[in-house]
Amino acid sequence: MNGNALMQYTLYNKDGEFADVGQLPKQGIADKYGLSTRDLRVFDLPSGGFPHFLVREHTILIHLFDLRLLVQHNQALVFNIAEEPDLESTSDSNPGSSTGGKDHSVARVFSHELEGKIQGFQASRQPYELRVVEAALASAISVLEADYLCTRRRVANTLQTADLDTLGRDESRLYGELRIISELSRKLASIEQNARQVRNAVHEVLNEDEDMASMYLTDKVQGQPHRIEDHQEVEYLFEAYFKASDFVMQEAASLTENIRRKEEAIQSTLSVRRNQIMVLEAKIEIMMLALSWSTLVAGWYGMNVINYFEEHALAFSAIVSLSFTAIILATWYGMRKLKNIHKLRL
Repeated sequence: MNGNALMQYTLYNKDGEFADVGQLPKQGIADKYGLSTRDLRVFDLPSGGFPHFLVREHTILIHLFDLRLLVQHNQALVFNIAEEPDLESTSDSNPGSSTGGKDHSVARVFSHELEGKIQGFQASRQPYELRVVEAALASAISVLEADYLCTRRRVANTLQTADLDTLGRDESRLYGELRIISELSRKLASIEQNARQVRNAVHEVLNEDEDMASMYLTDKVQGQPHRIEDHQEVEYLFEAYFKASDFVMQEAASLTENIRRKEEAIQSTLSVRRNQIMVLEAKIEIMMLALSWSTLVAGWYGMNVINYFEEHALAFSAIVSLSFTAIILATWYGMRKLKNIHKLRL
């Protein structure tokens, strides 16, 4: 809201070519292009925020993640915002992964391909402002699709190697694959969320007939403003990218569900393994308890009671036999109780 905050921008002319780099205070930009500082409130924030479109009398404002764009009938301003550190990439233990870091931000893709996109869309005879809007939407969708395709490739490789019969022999690999699957789930959730935000922003424009009719800035300058119901070209444009963003969102959600099922299968395998270990520990404890009980009785009796039984020739054999019998009976009783408990759990 500070009108004195300086905003750096890159200016592109009507042909999509680089024209100038400069900076103006927020209040100066608002006065020059017929805006208010409220319209530019989030345009100088480093965080991605929520995508949205603002249509004013002679200006269209576009916010698509790190792309902050001001469009008029004959020029476009891309605001240069310092990028935030990507926490997801810094926490990624696989620095060579294709999805780590923001290698292809929306603003960078838009700036690198703007001239080609503008000239490529000229065949459709669209006015300049709609060509810039379509270039911005195409850049955002292409980044989302690239992130999704790279993540899908990693998911396919991970699910192919995460074979439970092979991993079952090595518990450490099970935990390693589970960690990788969790990271991929978070990445897909982020892609799904971004695609949903773009879809919602496009849907808001489609619901506002007046905004769509007001996007024909060139016709306004030429004294031919469109009626509220006259916006078919803009509607078709936004419908196409609504479907594209919805497709990425649905595909990411479907792939997340596949990963969730694999994660549940690995978790089940680990739970079975833990249960087996617990049963084994219980069996060992039962045997140790039976052994300690019989040896305890033999120790107390043999060391502290004088009965001259130790002079008998069969004394040792009888004591050993009775001890083993007691151990076997105590072990059998304990195992039977453990089996009954296991049946109750099932």
